[in-house]
Amino acid sequence: MIPVLIIRILFNSFNDKDYRSNFLNRFGIYNSKADNSVWFHAVSLGEVISSAKIINKILENHDVILTVSTPTGLREANKIFGSRLKAVYAPWDFILFTLGFFRSFNPKALILFETEIWPSMISIAYSKDIPIILSNARMSEKSFKNYKKINLLSKKIISKISIIYTQSNSHASRFEKLGALSEKIKCVGSVKFDIDRNAEETSFKNIKPFILAASTHAGEDEIIIDAYKKIVKENPGIGLVIAPRHPERAFAIKKLLDKSSLNARILEKVPIDIANKSIEIIRGTGMLRELYSKAQFAFVGGSLFQSNGGHNIIEPAFERCPFIVGPHMHNFQDILKLFVDEGACLQIDKNLDVLSGFKDLLNNNGLRENMSSKAFEICLKNKGSTDKQCSGIIEMINTKEVIS
Repeated sequence: MIPVLIIRILFNSFNDKDYRSNFLNRFGIYNSKADNSVWFHAVSLGEVISSAKIINKILENHDVILTVSTPTGLREANKIFGSRLKAVYAPWDFILFTLGFFRSFNPKALILFETEIWPSMISIAYSKDIPIILSNARMSEKSFKNYKKINLLSKKIISKISIIYTQSNSHASRFEKLGALSEKIKCVGSVKFDIDRNAEETSFKNIKPFILAASTHAGEDEIIIDAYKKIVKENPGIGLVIAPRHPERAFAIKKLLDKSSLNARILEKVPIDIANKSIEIIRGTGMLRELYSKAQFAFVGGSLFQSNGGHNIIEPAFERCPFIVGPHMHNFQDILKLFVDEGACLQIDKNLDVLSGFKDLLNNNGLRENMSSKAFEICLKNKGSTDKQCSGIIEMINTKEVIS
């Protein structure tokens, strides 16, 4: 297993050299030490961004060690928090490596954000009588079925978690079926709703109308590009901005566009001028909010193929950007239902419907305005989860400190 993980890291490092940086962290070896900090684990870029408000609240009274698993997550953590906390790669979840982390940082609480259940992290924290909190927890039907296959192990690990803050009642029900006690489960909604509209002055100039393909994965870009090639024949003034989920894929997307003889460029910062090129490819992070705020409409990626499960649709909703998603949104199933039931988004059934979805939104101003208004209202109605989770998390940490 470990050789496979090492090979995977080295393979990924061809596209992003930061996979190789601080490589010993993966084995639980760190060049710094701390004591009595809160260990907050947010796997990748999306989790780091979504958990920022909770982490900031904890930082008011406690030191935080933030662990991530990806270079994009680490870069974003350093960008958001700077020197206010220590951000490092998490150890691989083996007892020996995880013990190394505990020896270096001796945390007083463990907070796991969203989805992952890490047996070694949880078991060692439990053995040390450290509070274990699952924040903004979600358990998709797919994940539930996988955990159910190893029910005895799942129940043993999940029963050790001190409190589980779930995003919806259906997620809560799945955790309970896997062995969590009902009194340990609190349904509080999603912290992803606790964002504000982007009030920053735009850095765009000479803007022409554009379609945004956000957080795309391999295989989706080809479908988007094919649909755009047909759309632009009827609407020659419309542009396309592709912001892949993994920025290192920008060069591969550029090759796809070159083969199609489409004029494109790669940008590492929010473009200040998108009038000169038909297509922009974003190689960077932290720019989606501004892109959503200016797009005619957006396709939210990770949703055309079952293996990905969708990405955050609340950001475009808050920026009043009409959006399309594909059929595979199991990571956001309950949140998506809020939007679908109100006609606040467009969900297509299959890949071939991307083109028809593009046409529907591009040619119907009223539809775009109606969808964006409804989506924004849904976001406003569902705010408040961050405060609920923070008050419970901080109370648990403080209570444990008093008892100790």
